[in-house]
Amino acid sequence: MADDYHTKDDFADQLEIDESRFDQAPDDETIETVVSNVEDRNIEVHVFDDGDAAREHLRDQIPDGKAVMDGHSTTLEEIGFTDDLEAEDGFEYLGNRVQERDDDEERYRMRREATTADVFVDSVNAIAETGELLGANALGNAVGAWPFGAETLVLVGSTNKIVDDWQTAVERVREFAYPLEDARAQEVYGQGSVIGKLVSLEYERVDDRTQLVLIDEPHGF
Repeated sequence: MADDYHTKDDFADQLEIDESRFDQAPDDETIETVVSNVEDRNIEVHVFDDGDAAREHLRDQIPDGKAVMDGHSTTLEEIGFTDDLEAEDGFEYLGNRVQERDDDEERYRMRREATTADVFVDSVNAIAETGELLGANALGNAVGAWPFGAETLVLVGSTNKIVDDWQTAVERVREFAYPLEDARAQEVYGQGSVIGKLVSLEYERVDDRTQLVLIDEPHGF
């Protein structure tokens, strides 16, 4: 497990975040509505009861011999999939290559190139009931793959990230996910984070490119 792995519970008590608004389990009807609205945007959806089942599915999404990259994701850490990536069982995990480099400029160049990986796996920060998927990170090395770069995009999100609409999803990123990530970055790196790039995935024009793996238990920020 990565040294910078932390869960929401590590920081929630010290932050002013509204868990009652941004971190609640939806009912079955809401989940069904989300699935329908996301699929209407040409994004395939797979729903799993728990992280173990989602992890097995994610393993099956990586063809042999392909180059794979991920964004830093607490959700992927929590379900154990980051460990699967680092093991590189039959594929190349570009994250290992990045970590092997000591030169900052070289690592930056490799992160840019990794946004065009054969398969890019990342987690979402918010899911609007209306179907939009939102993600943010400081540099853009994660969400930069979302709009176009990666050949195949696999997004993972837990149902506690579902909110009513796009505006509330933006607010969840800014008022909930960001303060938690900022606290994590301060703890791990000694400096806070920023919302450098915010991406809203609203429709996928390329058939069979993008999928959402939806986990019906709470994970991540």
